[in-house]
Amino acid sequence: MRRCVRFPAAAVCLLMVLLVLLCGGSLAAGEPAPRPEPPRILQVYPSDGMQHVPVDSAIHVIFSEPMDEATTIQSVSISPAPQLVYPASWQFLNNKAIMVIVPAKPLRYSTTYRVVVSRSARDSQGTEMQQDYSWSFTTAKSPPAPAEAPSNGGFASGDLTGWSWKHEEAGGSRAASWAVVDEGGRQHALKITRPPTFEIGSCRVEQRLDAELPAFGLVFLSFDMRVDDYTFKEYTTRSTYPLKVVLTYLDKDGIEHSFVRAYYYHLPAEGGVDSFAEFVELGRWTSRSYNLSALVPRPARLRSIGFECSGWAWTTFVDDIKLVW
Repeated sequence: MRRCVRFPAAAVCLLMVLLVLLCGGSLAAGEPAPRPEPPRILQVYPSDGMQHVPVDSAIHVIFSEPMDEATTIQSVSISPAPQLVYPASWQFLNNKAIMVIVPAKPLRYSTTYRVVVSRSARDSQGTEMQQDYSWSFTTAKSPPAPAEAPSNGGFASGDLTGWSWKHEEAGGSRAASWAVVDEGGRQHALKITRPPTFEIGSCRVEQRLDAELPAFGLVFLSFDMRVDDYTFKEYTTRSTYPLKVVLTYLDKDGIEHSFVRAYYYHLPAEGGVDSFAEFVELGRWTSRSYNLSALVPRPARLRSIGFECSGWAWTTFVDDIKLVW
C-alpha cells in the first residue's frame, strides 16, 4: 500500500516560484538581445519632386534620432555635384538629428538634382540605416537677360513701348507731357515737361518689371539724366523734386521695399531736402549708377521702376535706363 506524502502549502508555493524563476532565467539566457531600432529619414527639404527651388537653397535632412557625423557625411551623394567645402558646408542641428548641407556656391539654374543618403549612415549608437534614401528636386529658371529690364530703356525705337504714364494737377491748370525727342546731340531721349504755372502738379512714367534676380552677384541700376530750369529756382517742400527714381522690389522673404533717389539743382524754398536727395548740375547730362546688390535687404525680384517729376514746372530728360546683373 502506497503512502501519500503531503507538503505544506507554503512549501508548494515556494517550489512553484523557484521553478518559474529557473525556467524564465533559462529562456532569457537563450534568447538574443533585442536589436536597436535603425535610424530613419523623416523629412527632407527641398522635398522630392519640388520645382522652382531657389538656387541659394540649403539641403535639409531630418533623421529620427541623433546621427554620427562622419558616417552620415560620407553616406551622402548629390548629382550633379554642387561645390561643397568640408566642414563649412555641413551643419548638424537639434542634437545632430538634423543635417544641413550648404553649398559653397549657388546651385545651377534649371537643373534637377538627385540626392542619395546610403544605408551606411549610422546613428550615435552605431546602428546603420535599414536602406538607402533618395529623392530629387529641380531648381528655378535663370532670370531674364539684363537687356530685357526695362524694355526700351534707351528709347531707341523712338516710342514709349513698355512704359505707362500718369499725371496729376489742379483742375484747369497746365498738364505735364512726355515724348521721345532728339536733344543735345542725343537721339531718342525721354523728355518729361510741364510749362510754368502757379499750381503744383506731378507726373510719373513707370514700367512693370517682374524680373527675378540671382541670389548672388552684382546688380546695378544706371541711367542718364538732365534737369533744365523751369521752376525759376523755386519749389516747395522736400516732397517736391524735378526728378525722382523709385524702384520697387521684393526681398527673399517676399516683402516689398522701395529704392528711392531724388535730384535737385537748388535748395527748396522751405523744408530742406531728403536724405536720399542728390545735387545735380543744371542743364547738363549726368550719369547715375547704383549697386542694388548692396541694399539691405537685397532685392530678389524687381517689381517696377518709375521716374517722377513734381512742382510748378519742370523739364527733365532721361535716357539709357539699364538694370544689369
